Amino acid sequence: MYNDYWGFARKPFENTLDSDFLYYSPEHKEALSRMVYVVREHKSGFFLVGDYGTGKTFLTRALIKELPSTEFKFALISNPRLNALELIGEIIYQLSGSFLSPKEVSKPELLHTLSQIVEENYYKQGLYSTIIIDEAQTVEGTELLEELRLLLNLQTDTNLFSLLLLGQLSFLEKIEKLPSLKQRLSIRFHLHPLDEANTRNYIEHRLKVAGQDKKIFTDSAYEEIYSFSKGIPRQINNICDLALLSGFIKQVKVIDKDIV
Repeated sequence: MYNDYWGFARKPFENTLDSDFLYYSPEHKEALSRMVYVVREHKSGFFLVGDYGTGKTFLTRALIKELPSTEFKFALISNPRLNALELIGEIIYQLSGSFLSPKEVSKPELLHTLSQIVEENYYKQGLYSTIIIDEAQTVEGTELLEELRLLLNLQTDTNLFSLLLLGQLSFLEKIEKLPSLKQRLSIRFHLHPLDEANTRNYIEHRLKVAGQDKKIFTDSAYEEIYSFSKGIPRQINNICDLALLSGFIKQVKVIDKDIV
């Protein structure tokens, strides 16, 4: 609606997983580097925690985009509110394309099939498997997390897959209740909201990707956006989107703190 008015080729502040808009703050760079290290070096596990809207899911897409599909095979579970059999079945499907109904196959059979798949991927196809569980804080109780720990027991003398868990801060409480799982996830990172300088850099990055280099937000507007958003990218997007809409309606040339 306001793209032509502000000179955008595309909307700059949509809350979608468009990797073109991913802004690499120092913390995002470090988090992604650790994720890449875990997968490339065939480490058993990693977990990433952070407030909602800080960019955890974006990083999973960046990881998959960065690593060549000729060497790595990913299973990305975006909604882990599944029972153990459903979860294992979904992992098998994403790693192999084979669908096994949990209603028709027992857990031992599913685990045996998964073990065969990661071995075949590794030894026959030259593909290292990686299982990513996003929104891990939504896993109810500890039973499913215990199942994830047991998945790591499928490993032989050589790690055949890595397990990456991503969740909000409440996920830490669940991990603490399972020290045996925590020990297997030896590499971890806490992703914090952006500071004020990176909030400004984030906004300018998205404006540039959208096709606009001219100054649209005043210094006071940046300060106000940071104050309201607390540096959470999803909140920044919401605030900036509404500010641009309001500026368009009022036909202003720049967005100041009063518009925000």
